[in-house]
This record gives sequence, structure tokens and C-alpha cells, in this order.
Amino acid sequence: MKISFCITCYDGDAHLLEQSLSTILQTQTTKPDEILVVSSGLKSLSCSSPNVKVYNFKNRMLAGGARNKGGELATGEVVCFCDVDDPIHPKKCEVIKRVFANQNVDALVHNYRLDVLDFSPIQDTQEIKIEKVTDVDERWEKEQHYIFNPHKDIPRTNVEVRSNKPVCHGHLSAKKELLAEIKYREDMWVGEDGDMLQAIVKSKKFDLYYTPLVLINYIT
Repeated sequence: MKISFCITCYDGDAHLLEQSLSTILQTQTTKPDEILVVSSGLKSLSCSSPNVKVYNFKNRMLAGGARNKGGELATGEVVCFCDVDDPIHPKKCEVIKRVFANQNVDALVHNYRLDVLDFSPIQDTQEIKIEKVTDVDERWEKEQHYIFNPHKDIPRTNVEVRSNKPVCHGHLSAKKELLAEIKYREDMWVGEDGDMLQAIVKSKKFDLYYTPLVLINYIT
């Protein structure tokens, strides 16, 4: 199974992007088959890896638009979306590949921690627990660590699973066929991840799952 990592960034993120690419290429126990960089206005990048493909667009896109572009351009069977400034667990690609290769999963989101750099180890033989996301909850700010949305005209969205673990942040990994049919909102400054997860659950066609494993640390 081929896995594509997709990193979205803007013109001022060159230093963060180089750090992110270096970390992924050097530390992932299972390397992604390709890494796509979808950028608005990126002027330079010092990375010569043949597995890194840079797509630079002149017009600035919001996160949803950039992720939609990444989903279209990726050649992997599964696309794993990443933020340029969030540390990634060294076994993230390995976990994603194991889940999609062995489970009937169309999309997967995972747990995260706020403002922490270290990760708990994941053993090679460790069971990867997942549960299906079945409930759509439009309440916002239920937990203090939900992202505050100052734009009153933008929909406030969130998805929760039966375990009551919040998954509004997302960092979605999804099959290409799902991304071909369901798109991120391209007009949202905040909350496009939660909106996308709601769309998947409401579609009734694709199955979204959640794992409590912490695979990124969200840096605020």
C-alpha cells in the first residue's frame, strides 16, 4: 500500500518546512512513498530528496483548498495530511499503513497532545485500537483545547466518537477515492478539519475511524 504525506504551507513557512521534511525523512520508521508540499508563494526550498514533490501556487489558498489540491495530486492509495509546524510521531506512517492494510477503513483520525514535544513509544507488536466515528456533534468549545473561532460567520463544527475523545483537529488520513468525492471547505479560515470529518460521517458511504494513539503534538 502506497502512502502519500501531504504538507500544506505558505510563503513564510520555508524554515519550518525544511525542518518538517528533514524530520520525516530521517525519523519515520516506515518512510512515506512520497511527500507532497502544497504551497502558496513558497520562494525557495533546500531539499533534494526525490520523494519530495513541491507544488507551488501563485494564488494564496486557505488550508482546505491546499488539502484538496494535495488529495488530487497525490499518487498514493492513502493520503495523510500534515501541518508544517506540528511534530509527528516517528511511527505515524507505519501506524497508518498497518491500519489501512489490515482494517476496512476509509479514513482515520488520531489523538494528539497540546504543546508537548515528546511522544510515547509505540511497540512493533502493539495492537492499534480503532473505533468507528458514528456521532456528529455540532457543539463547539466543549473542551478548553478546542480551537477558538473568532469568525462568527464561519460554521463551528466538531465530531466526537463514543469514547468522547475529541477529534475536531483531525490530521486526516484518507483513501484517494474518498478525497475524490468529499472535499474540504475552501472558504473556512478555521474549522475546516471538523467540517470535513462531519461530511465524511454524514455521507454514510465512507467509514471514518479514530485511534486514541497520539501521533502528532499540536503546537499552538
